[in-house]
Amino acid sequence: MRSVNILKKITEVLPAEIVLKYPFGELGVTKLKRNEKDFMCMGGAFAQLSMGPKLGLNVSSLTGDGSNFRAGMNVGIFANYRINKLLAIQPEFYYSMQGAGFDDIPVLTKTLESNYTSHYLNIPVLLKIYPWAGLNVHFGPQFGFCVDDEYKAKLAGKEISSKDLEPYGYGYKAKTFDFSLALGVGYEFDFGMTIDARYNFGLSNVYDEEGSPNNTMFMLSLGYKFDL
Repeated sequence: MRSVNILKKITEVLPAEIVLKYPFGELGVTKLKRNEKDFMCMGGAFAQLSMGPKLGLNVSSLTGDGSNFRAGMNVGIFANYRINKLLAIQPEFYYSMQGAGFDDIPVLTKTLESNYTSHYLNIPVLLKIYPWAGLNVHFGPQFGFCVDDEYKAKLAGKEISSKDLEPYGYGYKAKTFDFSLALGVGYEFDFGMTIDARYNFGLSNVYDEEGSPNNTMFMLSLGYKFDL
């Protein structure tokens, strides 16, 4: 009974209504107001929103024979809505430079070198699962929008671009919309820094032609989140 009396005295000095469930019975409902946020104490249930910037590197390619990975970058912002201790929803908006390199092709005594570069604005919507502390696994759909792309070829010191051929009705242009799935792991540190490693696999064709390749990309990014 002495412990119950101590708890009653605590409720008198705290600047909020406190409710604790005890083996001896219910003393009340705990609700602490702190920094204008309501937290459910002793129950583990909470909702918290944070946002922040992210920046990183990626290596991308196109599915199919002869396509090689090429380096690029990604930069954007994210919002993290922590539903409870285990789950969170994280939408993002980021720019990524993607594309692919291709195997060299011998042409008579010369070699044809070529590469493909594309620029996307991507919006993934991720479900994050936290099995332990800041460690998380995440997955979800990604909606991409191609804002520009270019194929370049070089032979005997001369370079030609797909953009040079567009006025003549030649050259490929990527579709505006791209749909892919994202799967990754990450860690969120107590001081706000985040790190993510992710794989994106395209489910839609890059070009309108049937049988055209899909995008594929590995990402590594660092971020910093601010609690709202």
